[in-house]
Amino acid sequence: MLKNVGLKIIGLEKYGFNQYWYFCVLFLGLAASAYAEQGTKQFVLANTEIVPIQSKITGRNHELVIVFPSSYQSQPEKKYPVLYYLDAYWDTPLLVSTYGNLIYDNEVPEFIMVGLSYPATADYSKERRLDYTFTAIDEGSGKAEQFLSFIQKEVAPLVESKFRGATSDRVIAGNSLGGLFTLTAAYNAPGFFSGFVALSPAVEWDKQAIFKLDDAYAKKNKTLNGRVFISYGTREYPVFRDPIIKFQKVLAERRYQGLALQNYVMQDLDHVTVKGDGFVRGLMWVWKPKKPVGPSGLEKAYTGEK
Repeated sequence: MLKNVGLKIIGLEKYGFNQYWYFCVLFLGLAASAYAEQGTKQFVLANTEIVPIQSKITGRNHELVIVFPSSYQSQPEKKYPVLYYLDAYWDTPLLVSTYGNLIYDNEVPEFIMVGLSYPATADYSKERRLDYTFTAIDEGSGKAEQFLSFIQKEVAPLVESKFRGATSDRVIAGNSLGGLFTLTAAYNAPGFFSGFVALSPAVEWDKQAIFKLDDAYAKKNKTLNGRVFISYGTREYPVFRDPIIKFQKVLAERRYQGLALQNYVMQDLDHVTVKGDGFVRGLMWVWKPKKPVGPSGLEKAYTGEK
């Protein structure tokens, strides 16, 4: 880059620019650039922390993106419910905004958010495909059982011992392959999570293998405890969308004891545009029994109530 700039200026020597002026201009350009860099401000999400974690279970490096509620510092003895959400490298800004909106409208209790992520140098698509799929169709898939164990035995104990996460009221949420992992966690870790938010889950994975998982579970169990939210967008590719519709119906017809299921359809939305509305409605559903009493922020603003 500097070489190109230099050539352009040297090319102006016939107009009176000599080597002295070339270095003056170059110095001023570098100084202006350095000043601009020093003066640049970045928008940073408050009340967040990134925690690196090297897993003995997966044998790989992971990161946790922890988002603390506003009362976290002022109430040092309080323990909070925890939302574990997948694909944190993509969805953290959206969920931080969603959380703030839900709290303002007094729709959910305060909770800690723990985003499951990877180091910045990782190939996110490759890592999530490995960790979020419960059956293997090649060597780059099928490690969901390990990843679930990682959450149960390494992540949750850390969050609950160091960051005051509650040992009950754990919720897990994800989209696409993350939604698939969320659903399979309900079967493979009964009782560990109390809420499941599955947005456009990849039900079609491995020839719709999740139907076999559900069928095997149903043959041995009449109970599936938890509040479950499953949604899809009507504009999603039919090959992906239609198995979700089928799974919603099958799960509803099981009538598992302890299961509070909300099947939801998002009109005119596609695969990732479902996230905004989906996280709002999903989190409201899973924490509906714990919705705080009292007015919303808007009502307080009008009435002066605290």
